[in-house]
Amino acid sequence: MSSLVVVAGVLVTLLAGGAGAGPRGQRPAARVYVVGPGDTLWGIAESLVGPAGDPRPVVDRLASVNRVRDGVIRPGQELRLGP
Repeated sequence: MSSLVVVAGVLVTLLAGGAGAGPRGQRPAARVYVVGPGDTLWGIAESLVGPAGDPRPVVDRLASVNRVRDGVIRPGQELRLGP
């Protein structure tokens, strides 16, 4: 669960646009979440935004960045968490 918290912080930073270019103008490497059994985009997004957050924009962003169709993800699939 603690790794999910780290991933949550990274995703929130990336989605908020806080992760800008690094030294020499290079963008940081994209973070990856490995889908586990029973995971859904909605569940991942809810975990990332917490109880007070709205998971809908995160679901939309995850689906768009990862070209997920119909919300279908599979265990072992790697989801990019940033642009």
